[in-house]
Amino acid sequence: MKKIYLGLIALLSIFTACSDVEIPESASDAVATVSNLRYENPEGTRQVTLLWDNPVGVTGIQLIKDLNDVTDFNSAISSYLIEKAPINTDVAYTVKARYEGDVLSKGQTIRFNIKFDIPEADYQIAMVVANDYAESADERAAVAWFEENFVYKGIGVVLTAAEIGQLNIDKNPVCWVMCDRIGIEWGYDKLPGALNSTATINALKTYGEKGGNLLLTAHATQLVAGIGRVDNMYAPRLFGSGEGGDNGDVWGIQPVIGNREGQTYDHSAHPIYTGMTYADPGNAYGHPIYSLDGAGHKGDHNCMWDLNAGEHSLVEAPNKVADFENKTNSVVLGTWQHVVDYCCAGVVDFAPTTTFAGRVLAIGTAAYEWDMNGKANAYIDQVQMLTGNSIGYLK
Repeated sequence: MKKIYLGLIALLSIFTACSDVEIPESASDAVATVSNLRYENPEGTRQVTLLWDNPVGVTGIQLIKDLNDVTDFNSAISSYLIEKAPINTDVAYTVKARYEGDVLSKGQTIRFNIKFDIPEADYQIAMVVANDYAESADERAAVAWFEENFVYKGIGVVLTAAEIGQLNIDKNPVCWVMCDRIGIEWGYDKLPGALNSTATINALKTYGEKGGNLLLTAHATQLVAGIGRVDNMYAPRLFGSGEGGDNGDVWGIQPVIGNREGQTYDHSAHPIYTGMTYADPGNAYGHPIYSLDGAGHKGDHNCMWDLNAGEHSLVEAPNKVADFENKTNSVVLGTWQHVVDYCCAGVVDFAPTTTFAGRVLAIGTAAYEWDMNGKANAYIDQVQMLTGNSIGYLK
């Protein structure tokens, strides 16, 4: 039986008070808004249909998710299907009517929380790798860890790009895409082993749009643009794929963004860091970090965001991290271990949007290293813990 809920929370004054997106300057009291906003959720599913009634003269609709994700429709639609709605979390959708002259009405808002549990026996975490992943020591090491902790326990499956057709959103709630290579060029279209193929890109795009959650690590972070979650102008451009060399420093993640700049964003307690060691190794940095890469042969394989890059066109209001987050509906969870300003983004959490229902977590700092030229990484347990935490967070 379908559950039908009326939009009891309409014209919320609390929403209008806390977001300039909710009531932009073009919103007008002089035009009628939509009415009877409600949703349908077939019992036992994640499918949600928003429905509403349009007033006369409407030429388009604006749909806003959680106050900040705006989608415009150039026709007077009166329903919107969410195939895989976020589960076990509060979600708010606001609907506004658009009229000739680009005049927007005030909005009606509805909140819901879909209670949904996936039985442990019914899902597997997917790991997608290049067809030739054996060519990379880092990828081999990551696959071996994943097989031991997921595949051999019956809760994971490794798929090469050639097997991407087996990726199933109903069975695989999380998909980890791992790629770490020497000698490749920048650009998701240059990824090796058919990770750049049309079939792979389209499958991951469809998976994410329908609500599948993606963990993209190392060079695979570029897929966040390849699958259309962000515009190509926001693709990671701080890139390296060289042979690397010996280095005695400890590399890791600094989770406190702008910690000497006045506007501070402290993500040290985020779930992806649960249980990890938070300390300053050898008093090297003057602040604690999450260490990932010890002394030894390091591959300087960054694939992250230089927020000062001109291609991103970010502004200092209030700072470039905040501008990047606002423009991409994301949160920067970490940067290089030594960074104390707003220049870089090495760990980014891209939230679900109205058109891309899945979450995307990208880890692109070079400190995320699975193999140190055949030698043991003193902090490999931290790399493994970060990966496991990230999968659990997305799940």
